[in-house]
Amino acid sequence: MLVRLKQRVAAELVRQAAEAPSLRRYAIAGLAAGMIVVAGAMAGGPSFVSHLPGAWYFGTPGGPLGFVASGSVRAPAISIFAVYGGLLALCAVWWRLLSALWHNPGMRVSAVAKVLVVWALPFVLAPPLFSRDVYSYAGQGAMVSFHIDPYAYGTGVLGATRFNLLAGPLWANTPSPYGPTFLSLDGLVTQLSGHQVLADLFLLRLLAVAGVVLMAVALPTLARSAGRDPAAVVVLGAGSPIVLATLIGGAHNDGLMVGLLVAGLAAWKRFGPVPGIVLCALAAGVKAPAMLGVVLIGWNWDGARARLPGRFVRTLEALGIGAATLAALSAASGVGWGWVLSLTAPDKVSTGVTPVDAAAHVLAGALHLVGVPIALSSVRTVTSVTGVAVAVAAGTWLLWRSPRLGDLWALGATLLLLALLSPVLWAWYLTWGLVVLAPVAGARLRRVLVGLAVVETLIGASSVLGILRSLRHDGALSDAMAVVAIMALTIAALCAPFEARRIRWPGLRAGRPVTQAATVSAGSARAGDDR
Repeated sequence: MLVRLKQRVAAELVRQAAEAPSLRRYAIAGLAAGMIVVAGAMAGGPSFVSHLPGAWYFGTPGGPLGFVASGSVRAPAISIFAVYGGLLALCAVWWRLLSALWHNPGMRVSAVAKVLVVWALPFVLAPPLFSRDVYSYAGQGAMVSFHIDPYAYGTGVLGATRFNLLAGPLWANTPSPYGPTFLSLDGLVTQLSGHQVLADLFLLRLLAVAGVVLMAVALPTLARSAGRDPAAVVVLGAGSPIVLATLIGGAHNDGLMVGLLVAGLAAWKRFGPVPGIVLCALAAGVKAPAMLGVVLIGWNWDGARARLPGRFVRTLEALGIGAATLAALSAASGVGWGWVLSLTAPDKVSTGVTPVDAAAHVLAGALHLVGVPIALSSVRTVTSVTGVAVAVAAGTWLLWRSPRLGDLWALGATLLLLALLSPVLWAWYLTWGLVVLAPVAGARLRRVLVGLAVVETLIGASSVLGILRSLRHDGALSDAMAVVAIMALTIAALCAPFEARRIRWPGLRAGRPVTQAATVSAGSARAGDDR
């Protein structure tokens, strides 16, 4: 009797496993959306990708594969439709997958990881999208490989080479703001490429991909520690359109910074404070904001019941370990500590679409109405200083209260505020906080994170003013057609015949036991009892 019961149970498990939901439709839909984005970006010329000769293997004038993009300064309407429609469609597919995972916890992380790999493929192969920062990385890597101090000179010291010309004149005399972790890897990448600029650029993109892989590996550990479903957290944190389009498509080193940061937080949860501090310090060696991870671990080293004097001692100890890590890396790589003096280099360019800028315009307009003649630049200086002060004050309070608020929640909120209230906001800066908050996000906070990711993905695709000028130049009919086409593509993605989000996927709970963390996650998400 017992043998027959075991056989029936085994047969039922096999049957339910065979009925496990397929994510193939999500993978194909996201792949198609990504391909539309890349095709539109290449057709749009300098509005979305570099138009300098030989800037990539294809999609730019003079590339080895001979494809030539639009030579117009303004993007044609069809390109704008493809880029923004594709991005919105990708956001819609991402949202549909997230909804399905939130309502059906227990999906294997490996299954969603395969979907994210498929989504990432177009962005891995595309020309550097929406930014030319990676060309500056390549120039700085060349400087390091030639033993030129990147903290004393800009890429202009390389002369009339593609490593300098592709980076552009703006950064020719700007020292690097990046730390020894990134610059040592940057110099190594240049050497591995044989000082061939295109090979160097592709290796730099793979470095960004490695950072996203670190996120995908570390997030399940953080999700389980917070009682969330690991698969949903991986899709929310590492699979968002802002990660795909900017960190991978733009090959930004923020991907490596965030990957090392969340890896450090996961190592802290799993192996103890010291490994976590070392990894967070390495993340700070890419970009300085990651040092907040070191502070957080030190402050919470002894747990929630630690006394105040002990917290200060542990924080100083953590900072000492972090400084020693960076000192050892600086000495080994030979790049030194000059990056501490050049941290404000990215502020040379204003994005024009930030909370600080919006506040400056509103305040300047109000002062003009009451007869106070004041320049917008002066008002912006005041709002910029105020924004930084508010971010620092709020971040200090959040980290101080992190034992009660939750360590990941406090760190993620601090990083998000730091990005949003800085004088300059680039879309990829938001990934600092979005990825860290993903493992602890409940129903309401998830909606906020999704909204921020979608908005900044669209804003980060190009200059908003430039796109508006392009649309105005094309005429009302072309504008209307582009808008209608974007809406149609987005609605098509939202209405695609994926599995209904409120219908239970078979085989998840019975075919593979769901962890207690995933069960807690589903309950709290549906009840909406979390931030």
